[in-house]
Amino acid sequence: MTSFRLRTHLIVYCTAITLLLTASLVILYSHIFKKYAISNLTAHGTAIARTTAFAVIDHLITENYAPLQEYVRESSTLVDIESIQIANSQGNILAASEVRLLGTIMEDGVAAKDTEIRAMIDPVHDQLVVTAPIAIGGMIFGVTRVSLSMKPILAHLHEIQRNAALTGLGFWILSVVIGSLLAQRLSGPVQRFMQATDSITQGDFKVEIPMPRGVLELERFSQTLHVMASTIASRELALQNSEKKFRHLFERAMEGIFVADEKGELLDVNPAFISILGADSLEEILGRNLFANIFENEESFITFKELMGSQGFVKDYELILIANNSTPIIAALTCHAVRGFGGKVNKYEGLIRDITAQKAAEREIARMRNYLNNIIESMPSMLVTLDVDCTVTQWNTAACKLTGISSQEAIGRKIYDIAPFFCKYTQQVDDAGRNLNTVTLPREQVSQNPEHLYNLTFFPLIANGTAGVAIRLDDITELERKEQQLRQAQKMESIGTLAGGLAHDFNNVLASILGNLSLLQYKLKNHQGLSATELNEYLERMETAGQRAVDMVRQLLTLSRKQQTDLVPVDLNLSLKHVRKIGENTFDKSVKVVEHPAAEPAYVLADTTEMEQVLLNLCINAVHAMTIMRENAQWGGTLTVAIDKITADPVFRKKHPEAIGHAYWRISVNDTGVGMDTKTAAKIFDPFFTTKEQGKGTGLGLAMVYNIVRQQLGFIDVYSEPGLGSTFNVYLPALVRPGDSPAAGQSLDIVGGAGLILVVDDDELVRSMAEDVLLAVGYSVLTASNGQEGVEIYRQHQAEIQAVLLDMAMPIMSGREAFIEMQKINPAVKVLLASGFRKDNRVEEILRLGVKDFLQKPYTITSLAAAIKKVIEA
Repeated sequence: MTSFRLRTHLIVYCTAITLLLTASLVILYSHIFKKYAISNLTAHGTAIARTTAFAVIDHLITENYAPLQEYVRESSTLVDIESIQIANSQGNILAASEVRLLGTIMEDGVAAKDTEIRAMIDPVHDQLVVTAPIAIGGMIFGVTRVSLSMKPILAHLHEIQRNAALTGLGFWILSVVIGSLLAQRLSGPVQRFMQATDSITQGDFKVEIPMPRGVLELERFSQTLHVMASTIASRELALQNSEKKFRHLFERAMEGIFVADEKGELLDVNPAFISILGADSLEEILGRNLFANIFENEESFITFKELMGSQGFVKDYELILIANNSTPIIAALTCHAVRGFGGKVNKYEGLIRDITAQKAAEREIARMRNYLNNIIESMPSMLVTLDVDCTVTQWNTAACKLTGISSQEAIGRKIYDIAPFFCKYTQQVDDAGRNLNTVTLPREQVSQNPEHLYNLTFFPLIANGTAGVAIRLDDITELERKEQQLRQAQKMESIGTLAGGLAHDFNNVLASILGNLSLLQYKLKNHQGLSATELNEYLERMETAGQRAVDMVRQLLTLSRKQQTDLVPVDLNLSLKHVRKIGENTFDKSVKVVEHPAAEPAYVLADTTEMEQVLLNLCINAVHAMTIMRENAQWGGTLTVAIDKITADPVFRKKHPEAIGHAYWRISVNDTGVGMDTKTAAKIFDPFFTTKEQGKGTGLGLAMVYNIVRQQLGFIDVYSEPGLGSTFNVYLPALVRPGDSPAAGQSLDIVGGAGLILVVDDDELVRSMAEDVLLAVGYSVLTASNGQEGVEIYRQHQAEIQAVLLDMAMPIMSGREAFIEMQKINPAVKVLLASGFRKDNRVEEILRLGVKDFLQKPYTITSLAAAIKKVIEA
């Protein structure tokens, strides 16, 4: 269909409307005028016909026809009358304006019975013919016909039509002019709108959109076009950003993404696809056929086509692809077909993932799983794993041997149904599973044979989202038997060490008994008088000596007895007292023994003999460090044994991760002997390791001490320096018995403070820990790594420093020397001395120089905060 411009449409519409309107008006006016004129002419003709009929009726009745012609001649001269005819009832013309018609029959005459006047138009002669009957009382005597001329009417009508045509032409010309102006008024903005829309379609959203005034529709269209352009611009920008985003994802995706046509020819791929197939460029890949050139074999392609045909897609379809260098690649293919109308495939879109390394890892995991399963099955220990519902998920061969239940029968069942002896350990299982705590129960009897002992360990399974509990049973029957033998051998070694001193003390006892007996015998033999008082005195001396012998024998029997371990509440103060009695006359007299028992009963859950063995072994080692291990130096020193209570605060737990209790009893055994370096201190708990000369030690003493302490869920710290001595701190969980009240001074309240504190310690860990503690309780801290550096810092900040935490043993400048130098700077310096050694003569000497207080290492946040506060306020 042909399209025209808006201007043409407007002109055509205006002219057509004008022409149609003009023609309609002319036709309507002509029709109305013609009807009106004919109606008037008919009325005129009817009046003449009636007048004629009235005038001639008498002549017709009398048949006097002569006057009729005269009458017709006179009447024919009237206006608009062209002719008059008078006929009788038979239609014979009696009189007529045209003489030639006389005697002829009147054409279309009125019937004899027709009494109505009729008018008709003769278009041939442009006449209006009125026919009227001549009658009286219903009797018709004749007919008169009057012909009136219509030429004036038609001439006037033609003139009206001509004038209307001229007027219409004028209106048409005016409409053309108006249409042109209106078309120019409307088509200009429309053309500009078209130009703007063309620019918008080409992506120019900043084009200037016209704003016509005066035409509401164009104004609205302009506003709409503005909104449309803005919306399209926003959407185009969003589309571009989205395209950039997805193109970025396409380019950066780790999986290989491809687009292929219906035949498999690659149309587009991302860099990962190129990398996976080992190509050098995009051009090298494009044009290759995914199915023919990349699938390894026809079978893979056939399977792929079947899946695509049935499902329309494949997901993680594993197959082998051929790289550019002909290397096979194990890949996971995900692809879907893009279909058009009729279901025909237009193209394929998808991605591939190189899972070669993943498959290798899966094979390695399977191999490791088999390897670990072999290890688990080969373990001599029973290993059982449970899920959160205590259902067995692992049951090794050792478990089968112990219970007689195979893994097929055990897995999937409740542990308490399979092995009822586990019912008494439900609390430990819950603790390990819910609180994620590892629970160890040593020397448990789980079978009917009382001679068989097991170590039970319950530990949580929390790796890789697996929740549950693992239980391990280690048969320690033989190990326990050998350990008892070693322990008994060590006891015998301790007794052998004490034998010389015990023999000397026992000889003193015997000398007292035998001396008093010989004196009694002498006096009785010589008949010297013995009063009752003297006799009673001699007997009391012998009884006292005998009681001393009984106590010595009882202690030796207690120490050397061989029996099953019995865990009971043990007061460490009493154990220290017993060991003190043993050592009074057996330790070398050059060693001074100082005791500091706890101010309250120090109860732990342990075996009495084992606790005394721990104390005795540590004391013997300390005495040896101050005597036989000194090659050419003078023997002697101070052995200090102290018992105090420690609260396990966060600082203590950070330094001692093995601490699981809330409070511990600390047994500190300090000597002023030869000391050890760090390498030696790291080995002292190894069995058969000894620092003594050959023949003077077996290396079992500290190994047995360590083993006993660990069995009681305790731990040991050692602090030693060559030439200064050693301190062994044994920590045992405090036993809280019903009715016990916390000891004074063991409050968990931490004393805060403010001010600047100088920490001087050569151990970086201790220095950092002390700094963190002091910062936590409100102090500001300066640190120094040795005495000389500490003195320099104190000299610079003496006005701000409130107190100094000073280590006693340090390189370059010791704590004693550093304190003396600080006193020279400020005689009122407040110093808190800290050391791993007990409060012995060396410490007392420094305290006498003016140090405010002494703090035993290791210290806690509670003890350090309280000590610093005390020093500042001193």
